[in-house]
Amino acid sequence: MTTPTASPPPRTPRARSRRRTVLKWTALSLAVIVVAAGIGGYAVYRHLYDNITTQPIVTTSPPPPKAKTALKAENFLLIGSDTRAGANGKGTGGGQIQGARSDTSILLHIPAGGRGATLVSIPRDSYVTIPSCIEGDGKTRSEPMTTKFNAAFSIGGAKYGPSCEIATLESLTHIHIDHYAVVDFDGFKRMVDALGGVRMCVAEHLYDPVHYDPATGGDVGSNLNLPAGKSVEIDGTQALALMRARYNLGDGSDIERIKRQQQFIGAMIRKATSTNLLINPIKLYHFLDATTKSITTDGFGVDTMKKLAEALHTAGAGSIQILTVPLADPLPPGVPTADVAWDPTKSAELWNAIREDKPIPGTKPSSSPSASPSPSATPLTVPPSDIDNSVLNGSGVNGAAAKAAAALDAKGFNATVGGDADSSTYATTIVKYGSSKVQSSQTVAAAVKGSKRVEDDSLGSTITVIVGANYHGVRSVTIQGTTPSPTASLNVTTASKEGCLR
Repeated sequence: MTTPTASPPPRTPRARSRRRTVLKWTALSLAVIVVAAGIGGYAVYRHLYDNITTQPIVTTSPPPPKAKTALKAENFLLIGSDTRAGANGKGTGGGQIQGARSDTSILLHIPAGGRGATLVSIPRDSYVTIPSCIEGDGKTRSEPMTTKFNAAFSIGGAKYGPSCEIATLESLTHIHIDHYAVVDFDGFKRMVDALGGVRMCVAEHLYDPVHYDPATGGDVGSNLNLPAGKSVEIDGTQALALMRARYNLGDGSDIERIKRQQQFIGAMIRKATSTNLLINPIKLYHFLDATTKSITTDGFGVDTMKKLAEALHTAGAGSIQILTVPLADPLPPGVPTADVAWDPTKSAELWNAIREDKPIPGTKPSSSPSASPSPSATPLTVPPSDIDNSVLNGSGVNGAAAKAAAALDAKGFNATVGGDADSSTYATTIVKYGSSKVQSSQTVAAAVKGSKRVEDDSLGSTITVIVGANYHGVRSVTIQGTTPSPTASLNVTTASKEGCLR
């Protein structure tokens, strides 16, 4: 039942049109904040400002109050829309699908004090109650409905979809959502391409062709076709296909799809915050230009943007936590078998931690750096436990590679012996790394005494330590920010974790 109403006014504190800065989606969300700090000049700023599409948050009820202990923390809802309108339907399969739903939803929490960030994936198939919302025609639906989480965006349509999804998340978590950003398929592809693509390890051939499905009466599949390899180049088109792939990979579940999304998000954060992007004004501008053309947001102030940029850049990828809402197992009675339900106890603990700006359950709180020596002038952000590397013997001393690998393992690295190097006359120990391993290589070089870093584009996403004549051991290193301890209950990882897609 709907009750005709006049077009409702925006929520009081959110009515102002704040089109003065950049917001973003998924890993690119964080990337935009971080790299935007390096942009200067009014003309550039004005151009990026004019790129952004804005739509204020409009709801029928006030948002939950901010917790007293978290007044300086901020929460963003990042939404990937699955609309097939215009260029979005090209090559995606299901171009005949009408309307739009939230294909991906992520709660981004930025804690007070710049301690990093937390990204929480919200499964689109979550069985939830959607509260009274403003529908696409501007009328207010008075009765709540219980259905999939991603239906909230569809109910509100292009104008009120984000507001309805925000109202739903706020009613479920009692977390105040400060801002949102929406990006569609075509916009996401442009953003990835502007970043120059991403290299990732692919454990096995990932193939999800578009094909007719009798069960749904339409086309399914994402058109993903990624070959197996240690360093596979992923452009915007394949990145979108990877983010959407589901039916022909693994068990076909949305939960496995989310895991692949999180791996890609981490890779994008590492790429976007790498030195190459930050110091290259042309690459930086093209990325921000593509991003601001690709998003719809309520906007937020320049001062906030700068604060977040500084906090996230300082914290590094190792302090950006990524997880999924804890799910109930087995499925509670009354929940459709095609849906998922949140674990009532674990999810409540998670939401409470975010609401009160406290450490996520199962992770270590932020603390002062330890006294472990770190000779690197650059703050180290990737912990040893997140780094895989092979060790080659270039010293001519029998067993040198095995000895060094054992020493690296003892300090928390994942090292394997790779045999002899191309020469046995290396005077200096070399840490060779691919372009996507800049931050990881800094940790390795800081740990291996007397080593020198050398970039090698042919290595892609791998790191190789070549033991030279000067090798004399491995030291402990200090990692800046918080390195969470993953737990089985919440399965927390960080953006610095470099795994293989499967």
